[in-house]
Amino acid sequence: MNTNSSPALIQPVLLPGEQPFLLNAEDGQQIRGYFHDTGNGPVGIYLHGFRSHCNGEKAIEIARHAIALDRSWLRFDLRGHGLSDGELKEQIVSSGLDDLLQVLDSIAERPFILHGSSMGGWISMLAAVRRMQRISGMVLIAPAFNFVQNNLANLPEPVLQHWQAETYMSFPDAYGNEPYSLRYDIIKDAEQYDVMNSSIELDIPLHIVHGENDPIIPIRNTEKFLRHAKLENLDFERIPDGEHRLTDHIPLIISHIDSLWQEIYR
Repeated sequence: MNTNSSPALIQPVLLPGEQPFLLNAEDGQQIRGYFHDTGNGPVGIYLHGFRSHCNGEKAIEIARHAIALDRSWLRFDLRGHGLSDGELKEQIVSSGLDDLLQVLDSIAERPFILHGSSMGGWISMLAAVRRMQRISGMVLIAPAFNFVQNNLANLPEPVLQHWQAETYMSFPDAYGNEPYSLRYDIIKDAEQYDVMNSSIELDIPLHIVHGENDPIIPIRNTEKFLRHAKLENLDFERIPDGEHRLTDHIPLIISHIDSLWQEIYR
């Protein structure tokens, strides 16, 4: 849902105050990112979208702002993305969720504020439900709730049968980059992460921003989720001229991040 994350196209940026972050996943592959750690207090975590990475424009500008305010801030690449190990075609929703949960569990006794973009928003929500006691709040940017169900599982039956028989299938990139492949297992795997048909109850502060002109993840998907979930403390902003990436609206996104942090840690 974002850009091609081939390592050859990525220009890594280590911001002042950051240290490289490295974590061994359960399969031995390495998860890589950057961590500005003040040593105590909450940790903000930014999770990129599908086919994006933690060196994207939003990720960098949001991290730069957080560091200027001396917030502990971690941004990392999911496996199959950016500079982390693995191939995109082997990733499923479970692998992304496992990556985020392993990052959370690697940092002991610290609360987290999750900041998820697109697919990273869906995965952040799934992680929050599973680590509820450690999540203080969330900011979600055009969250791709149920992306697999909405965009892949409802392909024509002959296409699905061909995909299943071949294991992998190629898809065109929404922004004209190189096509990418996914394995059929992603459809069955995603069934257990259906946030539209499972109980979602959160009493933490949650800010969501979504563009009304988003052609990749229509805003109606977020509206449907908000009608279903039980959210005690929600701030939902519709951006009238916003598309999916929202790179023209980074100051607005940052204002929501600041508002949420101030609400939690006055």
